[in-house]
Amino acid sequence: MPLKIIHPYHTEIMGRGLVLLSNPHIAWAKRDLYTGQIVEEAALLSKSWAIIAKESKQLQGEAEARLAMSDSDKSVRDFVDEYGVKCLIAISGTAGSGITVKSHADDSESEEVLDIIKSGFEPHFNVNLDADQSRNKLSNSRTNNGRDDGSSSHPVNTVQIELGPEERSFRKDQIVNSLADIVSLINAKLGFSESSSSVLD
Repeated sequence: MPLKIIHPYHTEIMGRGLVLLSNPHIAWAKRDLYTGQIVEEAALLSKSWAIIAKESKQLQGEAEARLAMSDSDKSVRDFVDEYGVKCLIAISGTAGSGITVKSHADDSESEEVLDIIKSGFEPHFNVNLDADQSRNKLSNSRTNNGRDDGSSSHPVNTVQIELGPEERSFRKDQIVNSLADIVSLINAKLGFSESSSSVLD
């Protein structure tokens, strides 16, 4: 079983591969209900890296919430630098139904990753691909891992997947299974080799 490291504001799952799963700090308990659980289960199933944010209802005030977000962002940058992560998939919730996939697809590799995600969910779910709306929000992570100092080691494909209420509750197990399969396919596409990996099981 992959190693889990508990931090004050988030939990890290030490896995393998080039994909990092995460969820944002939950500001609206209803909207993001189960996103952390989905990230954890999918990471364990696919043996991938994960950063799981704690629910913000456990945080005391706005200052601590900002500290928690900063702490989580730093962990993402550390994972990218230390473990060579090339794809960040952030799982969040939405009030609308179905699945919305948001990304800044600015090259062929980004588009191929989006195609893998879309085709991985489409047999079972209604998927809306929204590459333009999130262009400004996610472009920093694609070009310099969200840093302002330009000290990135390599570009990271950042994709946000928003799940509707039904997808996060009644269909959660199917989401987890599909997400684990998607992670494996992205790893293969990005050139990850199982034989050359060091696995913490």
